[in-house]
Amino acid sequence: MHELPLVFFTVFGQSAVGLLLLAFISDRLTMTDEPLLKRANLLALILMGIGLIVGIFHVGQPLRAINMLIGLGRSAMSNEILLSGAFFSLICCTVIFTCLKKNAAVAGVCNALAIVVGLAFVWSITQVYQLSTVANWDTMHTSLQMWLTVLIGGGACAVLIGAHKVGGCFLLIGATISLIAKPEYLVQLSPSLAAAQTLFWSVQAFCLALAVAVGVVAFIKQQSCGSALMLGVFGAVVGELAGRIAFYNLWAMAM
Repeated sequence: MHELPLVFFTVFGQSAVGLLLLAFISDRLTMTDEPLLKRANLLALILMGIGLIVGIFHVGQPLRAINMLIGLGRSAMSNEILLSGAFFSLICCTVIFTCLKKNAAVAGVCNALAIVVGLAFVWSITQVYQLSTVANWDTMHTSLQMWLTVLIGGGACAVLIGAHKVGGCFLLIGATISLIAKPEYLVQLSPSLAAAQTLFWSVQAFCLALAVAVGVVAFIKQQSCGSALMLGVFGAVVGELAGRIAFYNLWAMAM
């Protein structure tokens, strides 16, 4: 599948943004400690790093990727590339000043800026795919599922690193909204293309139901991840990957 690099780039990138945001919220609510924030920053760095590396393979000729910045400001894709790079750079700075230089003030500023730029990055992704020329993408559900991945993937990762209450709450909210919105989304799509994605959406639906259960358990018990809970956390991310594969498979130009 030619779009597979974009699947990982978007899902991992959006999950990294969600993780930083939820860890920040948890910290402001005094539900976290310094080690947890460090874990959140490191995991977000890893996720975004993998997403960027894998995403490069979609370019075709990675050395010419810089040419894609020519349309900065007027091109949604150019904006996405710039913001993804800025987001990754700010996460790097956050990790450096948290773990190496150990300057709490600078690390806090970098962390806050990373969240703001990260949210702008997610918004830029929605602008890339909200296209009137692709009928199956020209729907509010295109943007909705991108933002829900911030909650689902970010919430799952937050639970994984120990922010159980906030992570579980947003994982539960995101997964529930996604399940509720799915039937309306499916009826707006081309029947033949939608039917071809049944396997991917079935996997996603199962993983979303699992994510709801994980969210409830994490929110109520607020304890370290057991093996079953950890499998559910990974399952939530797998479900978003499956849903994103189905989304890219819906590409078809309007006649």
